Amino acid sequence: MLRRVIPFVCSIGAVLLLSATASADAPHIVQPGEDLWSIAFANNLTTRTVAVYNGVPEDAYLPVGATIYVPTVAEGAAALASGTPGAERPAGVTAGGGEGADAAELGDIPSPYGVLHLAPAAADAWNAMHAEALRTYGIDLYPGGPLSAYRTYAQQDALYQEFLEGRGAPANPPGTSSHEEGTAVDLASRPMRRVVDEIGANYGWSKVHAPGEWWHVDYVGQ
Repeated sequence: MLRRVIPFVCSIGAVLLLSATASADAPHIVQPGEDLWSIAFANNLTTRTVAVYNGVPEDAYLPVGATIYVPTVAEGAAALASGTPGAERPAGVTAGGGEGADAAELGDIPSPYGVLHLAPAAADAWNAMHAEALRTYGIDLYPGGPLSAYRTYAQQDALYQEFLEGRGAPANPPGTSSHEEGTAVDLASRPMRRVVDEIGANYGWSKVHAPGEWWHVDYVGQ
């Protein structure tokens, strides 16, 4: 059954959570901080089920206001079995690898984990700094992990909970991290940080957001 995408404009001022009893096979408008994992979890489904049903990759980037359809268990199982989406791909949804990403939403930066994202201006500045680091110092600048550049609200919350439980690195509460704005990177090594200290100011990447966290740098503009 084909579904038509429902255009929607929402306010970024509040984060709404799905109820675990949300109606099946109903259009869900993506809210700030939501991703495929959180939508699937709230509806007792796997990420793969929701992804296949909507015809998108499991690591798809969901822009706020896009429409995702939540299937029944039977509909999800049928989509998994056939490999055929049960709904049209929502407009604006792009793969986590960045192919077809809306430049007004996020920009792309390279990493060993695939293409990661930053705010467009921050991404442009990072890529220019990255090129100079390779050319002048022979140092490849990249984030320390797949969640070390842009993060969704849900991803920041998960990292914060791990920190509170003593299982993870320091992390700000969700809604307060510059990672959620796409203007921060956690570097993979100290040599990278030394390079950023040398040339980062030329590209707007020089601020230490958190004292004692050598790995964290912020884009503050030029």
